[in-house]
Amino acid sequence: MDVGLNSEQLSLRNTVRDILRTECPPDMARRSLDDVSTDPDRWRTLWKTVVDLGWTELASPDSDDYGPVELALVLEECGAAIAPIPLLSSVGLAAGALRGTGLDAVLTDIAGGVVATLAVHGAGSRLPGAPMTLSQGRLRGRAAAVLNLSRAELIVTLARSDDGDILAAVASCGSGVTVLPTAGSIDPAQPVSDVEVDVEPLATARVDLESALTAPLLATAADLVGVAGAALTRSVEHAKSRHQFGKPIGAFQGVKHALADNYVGLERARSLTYAAAARLADPATPPADAWTAAALAKAAAGDAATNCARTAVQVHGALGQTWEHDAHLYVRHAWQGAAMLGDSRALYHEVGRRSCGGAA
Repeated sequence: MDVGLNSEQLSLRNTVRDILRTECPPDMARRSLDDVSTDPDRWRTLWKTVVDLGWTELASPDSDDYGPVELALVLEECGAAIAPIPLLSSVGLAAGALRGTGLDAVLTDIAGGVVATLAVHGAGSRLPGAPMTLSQGRLRGRAAAVLNLSRAELIVTLARSDDGDILAAVASCGSGVTVLPTAGSIDPAQPVSDVEVDVEPLATARVDLESALTAPLLATAADLVGVAGAALTRSVEHAKSRHQFGKPIGAFQGVKHALADNYVGLERARSLTYAAAARLADPATPPADAWTAAALAKAAAGDAATNCARTAVQVHGALGQTWEHDAHLYVRHAWQGAAMLGDSRALYHEVGRRSCGGAA
């Protein structure tokens, strides 16, 4: 399988990167932390730009020109810029879970800029699943760590019916949807909240659990690859320019070996993510194989992002521990994203369990 990028994909990546460099400067994520209490709707300015540029149309069910690989590229660049917008939750998670369900009207709304999110984590569960129930036409249940819930207009979730089937269900945020108080998000630029639902769903469709979670896992992996790459780039730049004892600190064994290890982890995660995207784009790929590829990509990307962010703090020394520096922004985003849809240990264990025929 060829997982290399073609000229159109490279052009898309460079265009997104240039736009974010202009519209989402490095201090925008930091300002969004302050905006949680002073101006919680400031993110809408950048969001309008993203919608006008057509990035949300990656969720469109009628798109023949763009697929999982293109979405991964866009989300990777947004992760690198730590863009405080709900593109991941809307187009990557919510629309990803509805992929192939036939709920085209909902996907068209998301493609048009309606903010959506995905609620698939049951309280105390390390892996995503179906935290809701659908009985007598009523969607009920509770989910934890729902990304951008406070900004969302639609919630996509997975529910079990009375017959034991898994259904994708879409609910409108409003009456019957209760945002539960939490201790606070690790990354206020991408806030998470718990939710309790007791509503009549807008739409439902029968789904396979693996298929519903494959695209969201891939999207989260792409976002984390972007975070890892940006953190590593900042570390390398500082290691080249910061001098101690008459030489750049990157010349010291402890620093250069750590950065080399980060690079290996990043490229492994990026390769797995692109390969998973290519598998998802191929209709001949069995659902189980597509899920495995996405789960491995997410696990590797979570490790790469947390390792690169942690090393960035270490390489920058005391400077990296200050509020004014960007290092803590990468740490926040990496930690929160690494736990989303399953941390690396839980995902590796699940992949191994399935490879061994379901044995514990």
